[in-house]
Amino acid sequence: EAVAMAARAGVDPEKLLQGLNAGSGRSGATQVMFPTWVLNKAYDSGFTMGLMRKDVGLASDLADSLDMDLPLSRVVAQLWQASSETLADNEDFCAIVQRTDATLYGHGE
Repeated sequence: EAVAMAARAGVDPEKLLQGLNAGSGRSGATQVMFPTWVLNKAYDSGFTMGLMRKDVGLASDLADSLDMDLPLSRVVAQLWQASSETLADNEDFCAIVQRTDATLYGHGE
């Protein structure tokens, strides 16, 4: 979402990632996921939407079994489940960015 928001504001996504990776904001997502599988629209990380939905669901179930109220995690689980309406289980999990904001690649894509 941060990359999409920056793109909408006119910031080049690659420049944003360079800035993040130069500081404490770097992560696997900024160093590997976005440059390798997202910005080029490859979506071929090898990890499927179905597996991600399963894992997010398991984490949500665990929180419930521990009587933990994790509102942000609950919203994340709902978003991953809702993505099944447009993204099949066999699609790469990186394709979730298509639901976030088409401005990563330009309006309307």
